[in-house]
Amino acid sequence: MEKPNILLITTDTQRWDTLRCMGSDFAISPNIDRLAREGVMFEQGHTASPVCQPARCSLLTGQHTHIHGCIENGIARRTDLPVFTDYLKQQGYYNILVGKSHFDPVPESFDVQYVVEEKGRNIEDCYAAYLKQFGIARTDRNIPEEHYIDTYLVDTTIREIDTAISENTGPFFAFCSLISPHAPIGGKTDPPGHWANLYDDMELPPLNYTEGEEDRYPEHLRRLVGRLHETERGYLSERMAHNLDSRCGVKEAGAENIEIIRKLYYGLSAYVDNQIGRLMDYLDQKGLRKNTLIIFTSDHGAELFDHGFDNKHNFYDASWRVPFILSMPETLPFGETRDFAVWTDIPATILGAAGTECDAFQGFDLFTPLMKGLPSPRQCAVGTLYKAAAIATKRWKLEYFFEEGIGRLYNREEDADEQNNLYANDEYREVRDHLVHALLSWR
Repeated sequence: MEKPNILLITTDTQRWDTLRCMGSDFAISPNIDRLAREGVMFEQGHTASPVCQPARCSLLTGQHTHIHGCIENGIARRTDLPVFTDYLKQQGYYNILVGKSHFDPVPESFDVQYVVEEKGRNIEDCYAAYLKQFGIARTDRNIPEEHYIDTYLVDTTIREIDTAISENTGPFFAFCSLISPHAPIGGKTDPPGHWANLYDDMELPPLNYTEGEEDRYPEHLRRLVGRLHETERGYLSERMAHNLDSRCGVKEAGAENIEIIRKLYYGLSAYVDNQIGRLMDYLDQKGLRKNTLIIFTSDHGAELFDHGFDNKHNFYDASWRVPFILSMPETLPFGETRDFAVWTDIPATILGAAGTECDAFQGFDLFTPLMKGLPSPRQCAVGTLYKAAAIATKRWKLEYFFEEGIGRLYNREEDADEQNNLYANDEYREVRDHLVHALLSWR
């Protein structure tokens, strides 16, 4: 079999309910929905850790956070572990990186590197240099859609794939790492253009919030989402403390502001869908679609004030569960679903498609079983969050906080909103103990 091209598309902070194909009745996502129809959607996709840098280090190394060492933003990963792009290089792949990395250092096995920082930052990167041509500063809030950061990243990805094809570099691996829908800044240009007003006349579902529920969180979680007093930040390293600065809860934000933020977020998600559609159309027009494996996913979601706060540092479905789609027409099934996939599976899956493997990776190759029409080899999801870990099966979710020696247990089938913690309920002791034993054995 000829080695396929591989296009990995990731977004930043994209909840599962931004996609109609995942069951959201208010999402505007025609292009990603099409991708799901033309491939396999994992209904129980989960990130390795619901935090940017730890998740992205797991993507690069195929290892969970307690192995690669990056357990929170601002903490460096180990650099002595194998990374999947090195193995692709050995297989003759031309490796392209366009967008956010956040797993520094970037491996030298990326032949092309267009690395950008998040939007709104006053920093000299390739995006800032691009904007200067048009007299626009990176911190401007009047950036039109044709020059907006994700438009630029898709344009650059298309251009670099075109170059790789014209120069006959061999099969390409392109990592298009989009910035949005991470943290809409607000105002008229984030989202850009008409996307900022897309949800103005639409009614979103009510918040998934019960008055006072944040007061019942485990201490570990309350600290990570900024729900304890300012003076108690000593629990976290100084490098991590800045992550608390922008966090606020339902009471601080107010209902009117929360509704504005939520609508901007879903409008930005629809804009991202449009950009992904441009990539798919390009592959179709160039005749590359049938020989290109597309993997689409996101590094984590966010609560958007569900459960009382606007943050990602938690194991609720809105943060931990993510979109996860594989598509390669005439090679992978069409319009099918599978259950579980985790971000540690991505590098093993990519290498499986490339015809190689790395024994050090902790994830599963999902490509080969799909190509044979088999179920996903993964039976559950596991993940970590600083000094905590969690396991999710189709019916149960158990979170465990090591330093406190306590956990939370949810029946996912009967309590989709995750409002009824069964951990201390004697009726579920056997289930709880079984899952605690399984999780701690894995950890």
